Amino acid sequence: MDDSWTIKSLLDGMLARGEHPAVIAVHGEAAEVWSCARVADHALRLAHGLLDAGLEQAEPVVIIGPNSPSWLVAALAIDAAGGVTVPVDAGASAAEVAGIFRDSGSTRAFVTAERLSEFVDRGDGTPVNVFVLDDEGEAGHPRSWRTPMADAEGDLPTLEPDANASLFYTSGTTAAPKAFHLSYANIAANVTALSNLGILRTTDRALLPLPFHHAYPWIVGTLTTLSCGVPLVLPESPSGPHIRTAMQVGRPTMIIGVPRLYEALLANIEVGLASRGGVGAAFIATLWRVSIWCRRRMDWRAGRTLMRPVRARIGPGVRLLVSGGAHLKTQAVWKLEGLGWEVLSGYGLAETSSMFTGNLPWERRVGSEGKPVAGGEIRIADADDSDIGEIQLKGPNVFAGYTRAEVNRDVFTEDGWFRTGDLGYLDSDGFLFVTGRAKELIVLGSGKNIFPEDVERAYAAHPHVAELAVLEHQGSLVALVVPDMAAIQAAGMLRVQDAMKVALTSVAQQLPSFQRLAGFAIAREPLPKTQLGKFRRFLLPSLYERTRAGAARPTPTEISKKDQAFLAASPARDVWQILIKRFPDQPLTLETSPQLDLGVGSFEWMMLALDLERSLGVRLTEDQIARVETLRDLVNEVMAGGEQPANGEPGAEQWLRPTNALHRLLGYLLFAFNKLLMWSVFRLRVTGVDRIPRQGPFVVAPNHASDLDPLIMAAALPFRTMRQAYWGADVVRVFAGPVRRFLCRVLHIFPVDERRPMAAIETAKRVLADGNVQMWFPEGWRSPDGKLLRFQPGIGKLLRESGAPVVPAYISGTFEAWPRHHRWPRPHPVRVVFGDPIDVGTLLTTEAAGDDDEKRAAALRDRVAELGRAVGASPTGDQES
Repeated sequence: MDDSWTIKSLLDGMLARGEHPAVIAVHGEAAEVWSCARVADHALRLAHGLLDAGLEQAEPVVIIGPNSPSWLVAALAIDAAGGVTVPVDAGASAAEVAGIFRDSGSTRAFVTAERLSEFVDRGDGTPVNVFVLDDEGEAGHPRSWRTPMADAEGDLPTLEPDANASLFYTSGTTAAPKAFHLSYANIAANVTALSNLGILRTTDRALLPLPFHHAYPWIVGTLTTLSCGVPLVLPESPSGPHIRTAMQVGRPTMIIGVPRLYEALLANIEVGLASRGGVGAAFIATLWRVSIWCRRRMDWRAGRTLMRPVRARIGPGVRLLVSGGAHLKTQAVWKLEGLGWEVLSGYGLAETSSMFTGNLPWERRVGSEGKPVAGGEIRIADADDSDIGEIQLKGPNVFAGYTRAEVNRDVFTEDGWFRTGDLGYLDSDGFLFVTGRAKELIVLGSGKNIFPEDVERAYAAHPHVAELAVLEHQGSLVALVVPDMAAIQAAGMLRVQDAMKVALTSVAQQLPSFQRLAGFAIAREPLPKTQLGKFRRFLLPSLYERTRAGAARPTPTEISKKDQAFLAASPARDVWQILIKRFPDQPLTLETSPQLDLGVGSFEWMMLALDLERSLGVRLTEDQIARVETLRDLVNEVMAGGEQPANGEPGAEQWLRPTNALHRLLGYLLFAFNKLLMWSVFRLRVTGVDRIPRQGPFVVAPNHASDLDPLIMAAALPFRTMRQAYWGADVVRVFAGPVRRFLCRVLHIFPVDERRPMAAIETAKRVLADGNVQMWFPEGWRSPDGKLLRFQPGIGKLLRESGAPVVPAYISGTFEAWPRHHRWPRPHPVRVVFGDPIDVGTLLTTEAAGDDDEKRAAALRDRVAELGRAVGASPTGDQES
């Protein structure tokens, strides 16, 4: 196309294409097809109708609604009539929309029927003339967008290149949204340049899951594609299922998306392969790696053939993926290229009419954002020693400035360059690499600079993390985290707070010290983001404070009549009374989360389950407990009934009955070999062994930082104690296979299932009742950083109910020898110190005594920490939460 692109030339071109599809709107399994001629004709007639209705030149008109053919027609009509489109997020609140109305001065709007009542006036008494976008009925709505349409007779206004075309509001990632205009010249520069590249073909179909109201999907995804004669495939919504349906029904050959979309696509593919398992999945994974290698090393797109079956399940006709709005990670690009797709990424802002640089098929560098595509220029200002500085731009697609003077200061340099606020560098060939955003840069109290996206990417890779955003709090790096409840429950973990601490600290061990979190807060709901998937960072500090203070929990509301009736009948009424008694100081609703709101972990579940069993005769199964996400779920599970209460703990006899002479001999030999190994390889030193009682019953309670701990403790104990000692071990990790189970029997190890803590406690009580020694790691999990975790209240219950004394112990050096994130151990000196036996009655003061097992566990933790400090260790390092 030539360099004279205008809205009129776009519409004339669409009229000339006649019945060639312009829009394929997918609804359910059906597709509504609008031809080029139909879109152009409706837009021209609506433009004339708006002029007849008194639309003035440069008058702003709001458009708010999901993507649809009518949204597209309305926007083209407003522009063709000389008005200014004001596209607004369909998910914006009524208050946000009212603010935009007042700020823009709009008195006309195209909205969806469900929001019609919000626009009687624009919030200051000025009436608004509103048209309904989603009215497609034959009878027509009195305010239908079709109502003002008129015959397309006479000439439309001639629009000067410098005339304003659209009024955009920034997405507000680092501050409140700012308003700015894009002129026809700004938009034309990009549309013309991109169209003239020849990348798009009239045989293409472009899937556009992004909302029209953003500059990127509107200018690159819509105006450019329509100018090239490429039909748009519009999903019913941006959700995954609707996008998949649109891929099958609309048969696109290209996708115009953002990194979040492509990362989700890759995740689905990888999960699908993992779920298949076996030789087939391994074979496909190998083909994928080969395809990536061929593409990277030989510039051969082998994935087109090798990975065709995978692509066929997603979109068999897709050849091109266009990515914008954020940086697409290099690894993701190569994975997508390995599947046989061509991936083109670029860089730009809404203020630069979206795309400013781009990678092209004949000139690209993976990892970069390409070179300018519309005659623009780039310079790097105030570069540091690594040549990284602020990215500054100049070109015909750069806006003229924000509408408000107070936010327009310092936007341009004295010599006219736009200051993007982004940081990056240019390589020797002129390719742009973006490293972060200056306004998002976190400067810690130590002076260290952190780009949040780099840190977030590392932590969010852990399977127990659904979302995570980092921020600065009192000079330290902290995070808001949304846990993946399904993954945590699937791993058998019931206490979310502890699960997240272990997950985040495990990741931290692989990061530089200045990128490790000093604290975190758990959020119940998705973190605030723009529709392009970027965190709205200016909202994070207040959300972090509210979440830590508990204010982010759902506010208890008056129970509905339906729920009142539900709780009025037995057994729901009885369950609710038990919950009120167990959590007297907590505001309970049926939507309260036991894990997130009440902090219910495995021990708390056990106690709650016992209350339900004693009072109602219902014993919840492990599967039932795993399904509970709210108190409503809990009530329903009780009403559904559980298993019959068992007499005693099943399987205990198998692991506690005396061993025969052969087993004892083998146990002694293994004990001797382990002692030799631990003392020689890890230079084990033991202090306080004389404090260990000569006979049971008693409990030995050490800290737990490594898989090496049980072996070290076995080597540290005197032979007389080892003969009496019994151990608990994770049923999944330790008891898999007949050989392991045989050794567990020989070594006095019984299975522990975190989801059934009472079984372990009852078994341990039998060990002590028989006069033996119970080895017990009160933290439950290995510490991810070598610091003491919270002691689970189960140890308090065991000590209280058995009456046995406890010997605290502290192990130092095993975390350095074999931390949980290392596959194999390495030689490192290890030391064990035993404390004096403690009677359960002396663990707590008289005022704090009673049935508070949580406090007993905390008091024992303090004693173990004292032992650690006595040997020069730093045993505590709790993260705030």
